[in-house]
Amino acid sequence: MKRFKELITSQKFIFWFITVGLTVPNVLMFYTESTSLLTRVIQIVLPFAFYWLVMTLSAKPGKMFWWLFIFAFYDAFQIVLLRLYGETPLAVDMLLNVTTTNVTEVSELLFNILPAMLFAVILYMACIILSIVSIRVKEKLDVAYRRVQRVKAVILLGVAVVLLVTNYFVTPGFRARNDVFPVNAAYNTYLAVDRLYRTKQYSSSVEGFSYHAKSAIADSTNMIAVVVVGETARADNFGIYGYKRNTTPRLAAMGDEIAVYRDVMTMSNTTHKSVPLLLSSVASEAWDSIYHRRGIISAFNEVGYNTAYYSNQRRNHAFIDYFGEEANEVVFTKDSVPMTANVSDDALKALVKAKLDAYRGGKLLIVVHCYGSHFNYRDRYPARGAYFKPDNVIAASKDQRDILINSYDNTIRFDDDLIGDIIDMLKAKNVASMLTFTSDHGEDIYDDDRDRFLHASPLPTYYQLRVPFLMWASTQFKQERDAQWRNIMAHRNVPISSNLVMFHTVLDLMGISSPYLKPNLALSNDKFKPAERLFVTDHNEYVPLSKSGLKELDIEQFRKHGLQYP
Repeated sequence: MKRFKELITSQKFIFWFITVGLTVPNVLMFYTESTSLLTRVIQIVLPFAFYWLVMTLSAKPGKMFWWLFIFAFYDAFQIVLLRLYGETPLAVDMLLNVTTTNVTEVSELLFNILPAMLFAVILYMACIILSIVSIRVKEKLDVAYRRVQRVKAVILLGVAVVLLVTNYFVTPGFRARNDVFPVNAAYNTYLAVDRLYRTKQYSSSVEGFSYHAKSAIADSTNMIAVVVVGETARADNFGIYGYKRNTTPRLAAMGDEIAVYRDVMTMSNTTHKSVPLLLSSVASEAWDSIYHRRGIISAFNEVGYNTAYYSNQRRNHAFIDYFGEEANEVVFTKDSVPMTANVSDDALKALVKAKLDAYRGGKLLIVVHCYGSHFNYRDRYPARGAYFKPDNVIAASKDQRDILINSYDNTIRFDDDLIGDIIDMLKAKNVASMLTFTSDHGEDIYDDDRDRFLHASPLPTYYQLRVPFLMWASTQFKQERDAQWRNIMAHRNVPISSNLVMFHTVLDLMGISSPYLKPNLALSNDKFKPAERLFVTDHNEYVPLSKSGLKELDIEQFRKHGLQYP
């Protein structure tokens, strides 16, 4: 015990424990990242030399730990992300998720990342405790010792800088701010803060904005449009997309009543990006246009539609909320329930039913945002929806994959019922009506040797990108918009980006024109042309799928399903 006490009160031990402890994620990332060997070497040498040098600046190294505390925060976050996604640095979207993810989502995810969290907490709590001990004990680091260590650290730092400069010449596309942790974490923090500030200014930024929308359809025509946005529903688990299980019996029974698009990719694997891209014209512009533009609901408002937005998500005080709040009627089902309450998407169905029951004619738009297939899957549907069993997952792990898939597939069947019931409601109105359904993104469920789970990773996978996209229209609608519906059916096998076509297709199909509408991106228009499929990076840059970070395992899935890549 005496030896242990002497060890943990030794300034030299504390000096090296903190220095090495701060470098732990860098060592882990040497093995996890797919960057060049030189980049991964720099990612260890540069931070280690920097921490080493800083620790020599005080006779009590514990003081310097507090100057470096932000890096301990980055380190802990990064360790958890490595456990969750297997690779990639602390990203802007991950930092923004801290401000937009609600307590329920955190609690549902917590068990899956608990081992990594415990490791990070133990490691950096030890650093915190030792730093306090360092400050309180009388012993100080010898001046000569610090001088020797400083010289060594400066030499190593010089070597790191030479390697860094060299890497800019020998590794195409290398940028320290993107590829070296924690430099990238610090840069991404700046970007996250900037985005949060600009998002908070949204209300003033869009004052006076108008789509200058006009309708080609007479005001006296009764017409209903319903846009349903699913959550985390991947196309591969839909029966209508060839899945081995009949997870979509009601949609399958509709046959040619619905247009099922076979080759659809989302432009983002995160909800807070994908949904705003679906509900606005931003996907066909630079991302930054989102700060100065309203959503699709405003275009319908401008031509006299009665609009409603129903969401089973928690408010996150960002663009999803802002675009939804443009509607005449806005309901977030979880506003009036406890933070941890589990609300089924049945609540959305009830809202749609009430709205349609009260409908007495005119033009109506309903936008529905589900909670769909978000983990924990078993909580997304009531007991009557447990079609595939067993579905009670003990823990999210590869060993439990069969049970995870059962519960996930049950969420898809629940989506099928939701969409089928809404379509039945629309049929009963006997007016020109249409419904569009897609999902914001897909999901990894331990599908291959990478053991990836969930979504929103900085580098996507095939499973996170491929989503369902389908459209239904009533007999009256097909008569009213015959040419447009024939185009809808003709383009079913064209490879598309869901976010890119949604705004333009829905407006064009409903006979709404606007300077912001691009006919070449509207599936209902005879001027439609397939566009290059893009992915929105963590830095909000639009890049081709081939540069999104997809691996050979992902590309094999494109080939397997006969989908276009890139």
